[in-house]
Amino acid sequence: MPEEDSKAPQSDQESENSSDKNEGSKGRGKLLKFILIPVILIAQAAAAYFVVFKFLAPGEHSEEPEIKKEEHAEVGSFFEIKDLVINPAESLGRRYLVVEIGLETTLPELIHEATSKEIWIRDGILSSLNCKTADELLNVSQRDSLKLQILSQVNDKMTTGKFEKLYFTKYIMQ
Repeated sequence: MPEEDSKAPQSDQESENSSDKNEGSKGRGKLLKFILIPVILIAQAAAAYFVVFKFLAPGEHSEEPEIKKEEHAEVGSFFEIKDLVINPAESLGRRYLVVEIGLETTLPELIHEATSKEIWIRDGILSSLNCKTADELLNVSQRDSLKLQILSQVNDKMTTGKFEKLYFTKYIMQ
């Protein structure tokens, strides 16, 4: 029996010590919750603000200066020349180029004049492209100068005005 009495006080002491530890850890846990929860909520709010205003809606609330949108240039009328087949110089008939061209103008009467002079325009384009070699026609860096040369040649035949731009709508070398 005496052993039982000695065990009882120890268990009471152990239970008191463990309850003191539990109360201490419960107190720290409550204090930790009161500090940690607001910090986590503030961090989430800051992250949400950053995501919404920097990525999802940058144009509305960003501090960056606004970029002005470019105004679209007015598109004119087009005169199309279709299905030009050219044998490049020095190709001996083994290579050919198929080209379709669009000429842009803001003058409607120039379209009417070009329609009546289409045969002259086609012949002039064919003559200027036939004198180019296949290497010259394939070189993309020379394409802009080729456009200017053809545009100048076409505009020399026009009397009511000039075409502003030339576009290759088809350019196939075989």
